[in-house]
Amino acid sequence: MKDETMETQITRKERWAFGLAGLGQNMVYNYTTAYIMVFYTDVALIAPIAVGTLMLVARVFDAINDPILGNYIDRHPSPKGKLIPYLKAIPIPMFVISVLVYFVPDMSPALKLLYAYVSFILWDLMYTVSDVPYWGLSVTITADPKERLSLISLARILCNVGLAVSIVLPPLLIKLWGGGQQAYLLTAVLMASVGSLLFSLVGRHAKERIQANNQEPSSFKNLLQNKSLIILQSSRILQAFRMVIATAGLYFAKYNLQDEAQFSLLGGLLILAMILAMFVTPKLKKHFTKKSLYQASLVLGFFAHITLYFLGYHNAWVNYAFLFIMGLSLGLNDVLTYTMVGDCVDAYEQKSGLRTEGLSFAFHTFTTKLQSAFGLFFIGFLLDQTGFIENTLQQPKAMAAIFALITLYPAIASLLGMIPMVWYDIKEKRTQ
Repeated sequence: MKDETMETQITRKERWAFGLAGLGQNMVYNYTTAYIMVFYTDVALIAPIAVGTLMLVARVFDAINDPILGNYIDRHPSPKGKLIPYLKAIPIPMFVISVLVYFVPDMSPALKLLYAYVSFILWDLMYTVSDVPYWGLSVTITADPKERLSLISLARILCNVGLAVSIVLPPLLIKLWGGGQQAYLLTAVLMASVGSLLFSLVGRHAKERIQANNQEPSSFKNLLQNKSLIILQSSRILQAFRMVIATAGLYFAKYNLQDEAQFSLLGGLLILAMILAMFVTPKLKKHFTKKSLYQASLVLGFFAHITLYFLGYHNAWVNYAFLFIMGLSLGLNDVLTYTMVGDCVDAYEQKSGLRTEGLSFAFHTFTTKLQSAFGLFFIGFLLDQTGFIENTLQQPKAMAAIFALITLYPAIASLLGMIPMVWYDIKEKRTQ
């Protein structure tokens, strides 16, 4: 049960430390998730199918570690807290590994691929150790659902500012620094240094207020018993092709629009819409349940993706309009997902007497990585099957496949994501 003897109100310093840490983490994380596949195929010259397989193997392997770490966190709290010690320890490794992943030596193709496997898996493990305790803290920092929604809304807004920086700025820097491996590496140094510094704020300034007095430690059995959490994360896995739009969008800008720098504009517009949606989510929550808003976000996403697919991409203003709608859908869905994980933790505690925020948010990170694994593998597979050749004008078949990666396949994923949510049954009151 909860120990509520501590003060429960989050201070302004904590709120901004938590949010800015998310901004920094997303600068580091999204620079690599968005650009590493293009870096591997077009700069390191690793075959697309090999890169896709690397993404699948590495992310599935690392995803398995997420619930293991979450379970360890729940079972082994330290005197200094369950989550804070991890948040204090990770910033320096975050910087080092995020730079090394772009330092691919010039050697044989086999050794180059081996280096990519080792460095990318280490990078993914680093992300796990930062992400699981970070989002778990959103549950232990306050017991007030309204305050938690406000905290997460601010954090997701700032996370998407970090996403915007990592999407909009790198193409300009890479072009400024002449392209090639050195340009990607210098950009990684900049992103990792600023991002790691910002992430260090949460470990220094945040407090864990909600302590669990569990009669027994949590286990994977508890995770499987949390029906609502399983349903929510099943919905997210089915949205895999919706969540790699940044990587697919970079190929789209470079090869379909024949201007890689266009990705800064398109990505910036998408993220602007996401941030706007995050601002209005708490207001919408006053009138609708989270489940209904979650489903509405998927309907909106389906409409935007499928309409653009049939209209085509040759009118720039049409592209801008529907990318903006896609961003609204993604932003609304993003905030709701994190708050609903917290609701699942609270609901399971009421039922069982156990708090499982470490394991629950580890499961959330697990499904995020499965999304990325399946989505990135599919990108590599589709490029390989449609005759993609790096750094040259593509054949119509390959260009059509790249366009489908940001339209048709995300539309299908939006519909699939709605199916499990029919059985999501946490009762909630509208926030006043």
